[in-house]
Order: sequence, then structure tokens, then C-alpha cells
Amino acid sequence: MKRSTKLFCFLLCICLPLFTSCATTTITDTWKDKTYQGKAQNMVVIMVARTQHLRNMFEGRFVAELRARGNNATQSNKIVTFEELTDKELVKSKIKSTDADTVLIARLVDSKRIETYEPGHIKGIPIAYSYWGTYYAIVSVDYGYTDDIQVAYVETNLYDVKTEKLIWSARSKTERSGGEQHLINTFINRIVKKLSSDKIIK
Repeated sequence: MKRSTKLFCFLLCICLPLFTSCATTTITDTWKDKTYQGKAQNMVVIMVARTQHLRNMFEGRFVAELRARGNNATQSNKIVTFEELTDKELVKSKIKSTDADTVLIARLVDSKRIETYEPGHIKGIPIAYSYWGTYYAIVSVDYGYTDDIQVAYVETNLYDVKTEKLIWSARSKTERSGGEQHLINTFINRIVKKLSSDKIIK
């Protein structure tokens, strides 16, 4: 086997876990107020997060996705500081002082880390050399690897700002082997699509 071919096989075995790493979001339960008419015109997005950085990342990405679909939306961190989020009445007062008609609140209900192991495989590949027709068994090694899967359970609620009534609610489970950014993106894409299919947004 040529050296370049050996190198390619070796790199493929090492990099395979990176290429197959992915995230999936499953919506386990949804509810919508059947009396609610029309679509949300101007939404404030709140992420109840453990850090300011995580809150900013989530709200910024969520608002960007809503705007990309032609919806008006604002990050709550433009209205309420991280420290003020613990004061429910202050948060309501500040949001009501804007022209927002709905507020979406996402909060992490639970999270887990699950360690998984993907076993490796060893197989022989018959290769013919020259016209003598002699075959050699070239051993191909697919190395096993251990992966940590992060599972996040999130509750997402949408309220009418004026009446404070619940309009729409969803519970979801997101699985991701990797960083928070990809987990957040996958979750947001799924939730926004569901909001759209339920006729809440464009």
C-alpha cells in the first residue's frame, strides 16, 4: 500500500468521530392556546441561563433566526440586565414599557452527561500486487473511541405581554456530543420551526 494511502486511512480513523458528531433536538410535548389569533408581531426573547455569556449567546442566536424569517424580535439583555432577571416584577415592568406583544422564556429544566463507547473494528483487505496475482491481507484498523453526550431538557414558554397569559409551550430534549454552541443552534432551529408550523410566527 502506498504511503499516502496509509496516511489517508489513518487520518480517517482518527477524524471519523469528529465528522459523525452531531446534535438532535426532539420536542417531547407542546401546547397552544386555541383561542390565540394571529401571529406574534414583536417578541422579546429571554434565556434563563447560569451565566451572562450563555444568555447572550442563546438570545442573540434565537433573535437572529427569528429575524431571518421576517419576524420582529429583541434580545432581553438589551432591556434587562443579568442581575435584574431574578426580579420578576421588574422584568415584567421593563418589557411592558417596550412595544413588544409577546415574550418567549426558555429555561433549562435538567441536564445530563452520558458517556458512551464506540468499539473499534479490525478487518483484512485483500490487495493484489503485480501480475503474479499474489494477495496480501492488509489490516485496516478502525479505532474505538469514548464520547460524552450532553443531554439538555428545556422548557420554552411564550406569553402575551399585555394579558400575561400563556400562548404556547414546548418541552424538548437536545442531545449533543460536543460544545454548547452547536447544541444551542440545533435547539433554536427546531423550536423556531415548530413555532412557525404552529402559526405563531412567520
